[in-house]
Amino acid sequence: MVKTKAYAISKQEYTKIVIQRRFEKSWWLYVLMIILGTFHLQKFGEDNFSSFFTIFAFSYPFLTVAYLYFWTNSKGHKPIFSETSLSFDDDYLYFERNGNETKLDSSTIQKVISNTTYWMLYISKGQFIYIPKNIFYSNEDYNKFTVLIKEK
Repeated sequence: MVKTKAYAISKQEYTKIVIQRRFEKSWWLYVLMIILGTFHLQKFGEDNFSSFFTIFAFSYPFLTVAYLYFWTNSKGHKPIFSETSLSFDDDYLYFERNGNETKLDSSTIQKVISNTTYWMLYISKGQFIYIPKNIFYSNEDYNKFTVLIKEK
């Protein structure tokens, strides 16, 4: 069994990841809103619908960022920011947080997204586990973990 250093995700990093993933998935919606808002800009002030739609279209990306900021920093997400220890073997990942251990079968990982500094292991459509790449004690441990998640 391979053990890693303890880690925790900061509120700022979590917020950044959530906002970035939202914009990567729905970038087309924000572009469409800006384009439609631009078309209604010439009628701004003439009728209520065009005025409302123009303001809404241009403020929608900012409202989304504000909503996600407050959502990620809500009290319900407090356990996410706790210090976590990871250990793994060929079949299971073991996460220890606040004295509780969770055993995760590696086959339950649906998708892996790799970044330069972390991995996101998706265990369901909207639920991921954040694992930084700098928590391993050796390159051998890092490579073992990479092999384990690349099988997914």
